Amino acid sequence: MPSKPRPAVIIVDGDVVSREDVVEGLRERYAGRYRVIGASTSGETAAITAQLPAVGSPIALVVAQQHLGDGLGTELLSRIQLDHPSAKRVLLCSAADAETAIDAINRIYLDRYLISPCVPAEERLYPALDDLLFDWESNNKAAALGVRVLGERFAARSYEIKDFLARNVIPFEWLDLADAGPRRIAQELGLPEPYPTTVLLSDGRALYGPSLAELALELGLTQPATSDSYDLIIAGGGPAGLAAAVYGACEGFRVLIIEDDAPGGQAGTTSKIENYLGFPSGLSGADLAQRALAQAKRFGVEWLCTKVATGLREEHGMRYVTLDDGTELSARVVLVATGMSYRRLDAPGVADLLNAGVYYGASLTEAIQTEGEDVYILGSGNSAGQAALYFAEHARSVTMLIRETSIKDSATSAYLVERLEAHERVILREHTELAEAHGSGRLDKLTLRDNQTGETELVSATSLYILIGTTPCSGWVAGQVGLDEFGFILTGSDVTGRADRLPAPWPEDREPMLMETSMPGVFAAGDVRAGSVKRVGSAVGQGAVAMQAITQYLRERVLPTR
Repeated sequence: MPSKPRPAVIIVDGDVVSREDVVEGLRERYAGRYRVIGASTSGETAAITAQLPAVGSPIALVVAQQHLGDGLGTELLSRIQLDHPSAKRVLLCSAADAETAIDAINRIYLDRYLISPCVPAEERLYPALDDLLFDWESNNKAAALGVRVLGERFAARSYEIKDFLARNVIPFEWLDLADAGPRRIAQELGLPEPYPTTVLLSDGRALYGPSLAELALELGLTQPATSDSYDLIIAGGGPAGLAAAVYGACEGFRVLIIEDDAPGGQAGTTSKIENYLGFPSGLSGADLAQRALAQAKRFGVEWLCTKVATGLREEHGMRYVTLDDGTELSARVVLVATGMSYRRLDAPGVADLLNAGVYYGASLTEAIQTEGEDVYILGSGNSAGQAALYFAEHARSVTMLIRETSIKDSATSAYLVERLEAHERVILREHTELAEAHGSGRLDKLTLRDNQTGETELVSATSLYILIGTTPCSGWVAGQVGLDEFGFILTGSDVTGRADRLPAPWPEDREPMLMETSMPGVFAAGDVRAGSVKRVGSAVGQGAVAMQAITQYLRERVLPTR
């Protein structure tokens, strides 16, 4: 049986010796995984990239020197983006060309630039390419899994499944039952009408209207807990929880993460994070989360997703976390990192049309389906601004509904405001609120209200994405640990300083440790913690700091007694 074609990595460099050194090194490094090809010019590269798809070999990565015999590397990589949009692109350049490379990141969305010569390659070249190929592999899992989703675009169940797959970085083929071909597939499967949302896998299995828990299990996205007791249980798989898990596992602790949905939490839904240190071209929240989860698993962290933590108690020096299926798991220490959930909008029609044209957050899977449509985004923070720019790549228009007098008075960063104001498809409707959502089975129209004049306007809309702020996910520990008046978890000196907010007095002679809650041995980090800075970078830092305190707690109070 012929072997499956391997994805291609192309190295473009007019210096034969330098190019062949890199090609040979990568062939040895990626033996059996990638087909590594060398080229000396843009023309030669064009011929190679034209031939590869014909033999079934996708282009995973192109690395090009800036100065080639027949043109510039930036021009070559720009053409690669148009012809092979999934390919990762790296520019090799001298220090003198660094400004050109930075411009290319913003202009042609270059993935990375490296200052040449990249020696030693083991330190300055290979790690960067490994990282980009990890991204490429994550975004091309569909070829291996063969996931297809058969459903109706505005069916709530279809949306939930598509959104879950996207946030787990599982690409899939969408089969819309509005088209004749997918309807024939539904009939051949003998599905009853109205057709249920169905997930089809390459091995012939068909999952009819699966729950997210069933889907996660079938696709290998979760694992059963291997024990009923751990050193550390982390509730929440966002940036704070994932960071703590990595550092905890590095210390040799047995760590379990419980996540009710997908890795990354709310940050995982962000279309692009541009201000996270070390990623000059930005990356999506889902990509960042998948990197962190892969790192945690490499250190032995267990990942239990689509399970909801519903209760917390302490008994005989152990902490017990109850799950929504009634399971109870114990740990010496618990870290609460359940983050935030989107604030619900109390406007007529919104609840009735939830996930049928009205959505909380901004699902990236829906963007490509909004071609030629008018999209509305309610909110004015960074997440709303990034979502507007992302949807504007596909939709006919994207209207941001901003309650403030000016978007410059909102929480949107200055660099985003400039892009939004300059984008021809983005419309900024300031001092505007949503009065009502209309539709029968799916969103059809919106009533908008000018909050200065009180005047209303009825507009046509196919989709509305609501990003109006968040509330802490702390209800499951209410009555067990102290919360402030907004529902955020009190930690450290706030525990003893705000005794009026505690369900019970602090029980120990010592002061609470940094990030420790009013229940000894239970810590909190990330957005759910009172006083935290609501940024991805801050959440990662809090997870690391919380783990330092947890390590001290375990080593001083628990592990010596084992």
